[in-house]
Amino acid sequence: MQRLIFCKAVCRLAMAVAAIVIMKPVPGREVYGAGALIQTTTFEEDYKALTRLGLALTPLLLEENPAQAFDNILCSCVRIQANGYYGSGSIFQMLEDEIIIVTNRHVLQYWEEDSYVTFFNGAVSPAVLLGTSKEADVGFISVPAGRFTWEELLAFRNIRIPSKADKEGMRENPVEGEKIFLVNMAENPKRPLKEEGEIISPLVYMEEFQMEMLYGKGNAVPGMSGSGVFDGYGQYLGMLTGGNLTGEIAAVPVKVIEKEYEKYMSVQKTSP
Repeated sequence: MQRLIFCKAVCRLAMAVAAIVIMKPVPGREVYGAGALIQTTTFEEDYKALTRLGLALTPLLLEENPAQAFDNILCSCVRIQANGYYGSGSIFQMLEDEIIIVTNRHVLQYWEEDSYVTFFNGAVSPAVLLGTSKEADVGFISVPAGRFTWEELLAFRNIRIPSKADKEGMRENPVEGEKIFLVNMAENPKRPLKEEGEIISPLVYMEEFQMEMLYGKGNAVPGMSGSGVFDGYGQYLGMLTGGNLTGEIAAVPVKVIEKEYEKYMSVQKTSP
């Protein structure tokens, strides 16, 4: 394969003052049956149940439909602002007390105390840098769940990683020629755009990144570093890391991201 020179899609932008929208607490929700009260739950109970059971996932389509899949996965997409630079990211894990976001290590190299995250619905919150990988262009940040009401938290979802358990006959691994799409929150975070593309090779070694990457076609503009790469069902295949002017893209495969997250969690468990 001809050597490609990829540019990291991070763009300089003047820092803006962002205010966090604070909403009033929402009372319990009552679910009624045929003329009788059969269940009463609160938003807090709903959210905690979803996170404890690992069910806070973006929807999975039974048939490929990129347009619908794009709408379904927006609740997992974020834009990251750090020291005048911005990039993109995805909600990797919804936990009871925090929202863990994955993005590129090269986006987080600008991270400082007043950096913040903008969610798909315009909600803004500061975040904490958890760590970055030494081997891959991957890093994680954390947003405290306490920054939002329980109802607001229920509007967010973490990405859906391909799994054999999701649907019989569905591909767990991407294949050559498969249609994909990226999320462009860089040009206008209030109106995300769907950037369509195609997989050229699901796994190929790239000298520029010193590792095997997902290689494909797609439009990557400055500020899209860290965007998810999704299939037509809404599954997360990897993370956009670089692109060039000829429409070629490179993404960190999802299995690499999973391994890096496992490393982070193992360190947390063994830390005093």
